[in-house]
Amino acid sequence: MAPLVPVFSAESLPDHVNIVTKNFQEKRRKGGPVELEKCKLLEMVQYSCNPPQEGIPKPGVVNCKPIVRLFRRCAGGLTVETTAWEPIRIAKEEAERKRAAESSSTA
Repeated sequence: MAPLVPVFSAESLPDHVNIVTKNFQEKRRKGGPVELEKCKLLEMVQYSCNPPQEGIPKPGVVNCKPIVRLFRRCAGGLTVETTAWEPIRIAKEEAERKRAAESSSTA
């Protein structure tokens, strides 16, 4: 049986990549802190064929839909799936840019 994996929100992913859990004890990852934004962005496309929510297709018909998954590869070989985190990161960056633009225009 696979080990238990803690459940956490995508928003807290940058904090969780810096923690290693072993024997139910959390420790800081060795080396410096991992900054996901600075890690190389990778993309992988998988396909889901004949998804059950679309019903049963006619015999001989195969319908496939792409599923895009995003990953960040960091120094030391750490690879993290960031598919759910990337839109959150982009929204935060845009909000910060907007705030900076508004504060500079009022000055």
